[in-house]
Amino acid sequence: MEQEEKKKLNIIAIADNSEYGTSAIRHGGILAAIFKSTLTIITNFSFSKNKNQSENTPKEQLELTNQLIQNDIEVFLLSNPFSTDNIYSYADETNTIMFVIGVQRKGKDSLFNLRKARRFIKPSRLPVMTVGLKLPDNNIFRQVMLPLDIDRQHKEKALWAGYFSRFYHAKVHILCGSYKDQLLKQKVKDNIDFTKKLYQNLEIDYELHDFDHNIDDIDRFSIFYAPEIKASLTVIMMTSFYTFIDYIFGPKENAIIANEEGLPVLCINERDDLYVLCT
Repeated sequence: MEQEEKKKLNIIAIADNSEYGTSAIRHGGILAAIFKSTLTIITNFSFSKNKNQSENTPKEQLELTNQLIQNDIEVFLLSNPFSTDNIYSYADETNTIMFVIGVQRKGKDSLFNLRKARRFIKPSRLPVMTVGLKLPDNNIFRQVMLPLDIDRQHKEKALWAGYFSRFYHAKVHILCGSYKDQLLKQKVKDNIDFTKKLYQNLEIDYELHDFDHNIDDIDRFSIFYAPEIKASLTVIMMTSFYTFIDYIFGPKENAIIANEEGLPVLCINERDDLYVLCT
């Protein structure tokens, strides 16, 4: 009996009639090339089932789609209406591994602002890459940052950062600060030791950046540290349960998603059924 052919992976880029949508498509095309996947471009997404975006795809986005096809990337351009439930179901059916969305920090040019981006990401069992207006160059995703702290939910984050090394020979930069409290210091050490062992077993190229001072928010710090190592992606865990402070001032990822530096952010939820690649 012939072995069943392995189902091809898929990336979904959500586009709108803005430059943010174009950026999502460009990043999606590069990701499709990295993971040897198909790319589905959805141009008519809305959170409401009864409210749809324009079905007209801008000329520059159509030209970009044609360029991707010419570069041997299999592209599906869908203009039919998609709601949140529709898009999650479609993702399951098509072996999708990641969403890509363009997020505007301020203004109304993009379909996604910070609030809507969080609204889309929070229910997703797939990682969601958020991008800004900065368009990718040929070396994007060669240097990937993995910020680690005392959080126990770091395994999935480490795995996803590692995929860029396994599929693309990227280097993963592990970032961590120091704590005076011995218990916190030990928690960070445990996370680092686990990640190093994981990466050594998987033969992932990595470098440890162990700072000798306390860093309040290592995820946010990664945004500012990126130019030092020419990194073009950081991987973060989303806030699972909002505290009173989060409701008042917003969760910590607000300072990271749609950052002014234009750095892409791979957002991962803490959940038991999170999608992981079988490689």
